[in-house]
Amino acid sequence: MRRVVAFLILLMFTVTPLVRACMSVADSYAVEVVLNKPGITYELWRFKVAHHVLYENDTFIFRSHYDERLYVLVWNASDGLHLKVGIPLEWKTEDVSMGSLNASLLITPDALEKLRADGWNVSDNTTFDRNGVKITLLPIKGGECTSDADCATGGCSGEVCAPREEASKIVTPCVYMPWYDCLSLTSCGCVDGICTWKLNPAFESCLREHGIDPSRVIRAGYFELKVEGINKSDDALNAAVKDFLGAFGVSCNSPLTLVKTALTRLSPSVEPSEVNASEAIRTELEWLIEGGVVKMDEEDVNRIANAAEWGFAGHNSKIGWYETESRSYAWIPYRESRDPELVRCFSGTVPAYTLPNGTAYFGPTATASPTGSQTSQEGARGICGPAVVVGLPLLLLILRRR
Repeated sequence: MRRVVAFLILLMFTVTPLVRACMSVADSYAVEVVLNKPGITYELWRFKVAHHVLYENDTFIFRSHYDERLYVLVWNASDGLHLKVGIPLEWKTEDVSMGSLNASLLITPDALEKLRADGWNVSDNTTFDRNGVKITLLPIKGGECTSDADCATGGCSGEVCAPREEASKIVTPCVYMPWYDCLSLTSCGCVDGICTWKLNPAFESCLREHGIDPSRVIRAGYFELKVEGINKSDDALNAAVKDFLGAFGVSCNSPLTLVKTALTRLSPSVEPSEVNASEAIRTELEWLIEGGVVKMDEEDVNRIANAAEWGFAGHNSKIGWYETESRSYAWIPYRESRDPELVRCFSGTVPAYTLPNGTAYFGPTATASPTGSQTSQEGARGICGPAVVVGLPLLLLILRRR
């Protein structure tokens, strides 16, 4: 029996930290950075001279200097100072249109850049949203392979990646093309059940330098596109999907079959495409530096801002100074770091924050302190008065003894 009790206690302590670190729906509409790079220092006492800053649960809360509709949280943790900028959530009843289609897409940095330039917010390279339209890519696994060992190279120069049993049968002209040099930058392997050359920035860049479209060399993956539109007409939603596919060089003129419903759910109070996560986090870092709260290099600020996107928040996705797969260090989301310990649980609770009425600024007459207490002139007199009343009898007693 004692062993059972001990096991249950151990299990409780094992699970509790994960529950506390669970992902929240609010993180999908926030960007967070932990300033854990050696050499970065911070002095939170300077918030004592800050106006319009609240202090609750060991967290400083104020309105964003980039857009006053956004909230900003600053708190200190064991891994360093955290800064989080987010879009408040609210319950909304919305007309939702949903549909899906299957498509073969090659997700390249070039295609992602086209989407960003066209106003799409990109999360994890799998979720895209713009002006009330959300598209999620769900990989459809092929049946060619289950591991890299099932794939091999074929052709006269080994320029083709194919299933192992087919590779030896592939015959190509024995003419060496300059772009074959790029193959040393990648490997032939299994990606979502398909044998293909594995895409990476260096390989893609090399191909383009040789005038080769990566889609001619890399086999595109097959995806189910789950499409969701909020308060969108059928025409507007289909136009957005057509525009999205166009970034991948895919033409689709067949309209989606849409299912419509009304849902009441937590939704961002500000359309994410209206506010820029990169500029939001940059603005707050610069304000903290100007106020003397944080001391860090401008280059670090730029790199953090360049890495920032809505959804880069919470345990798995917060930006920090982490070791990369190549064993160097960079400002990247935690999940992209080397050997991250990811949290799989999800919390449906959303913390509520009361924002100050004004925009935060530093000034010598501020009365707020990090403990949340305030000292006023009336309070000072209230402390001084009793001290004088108590002090006078003591003084008379001393004089009498003399």
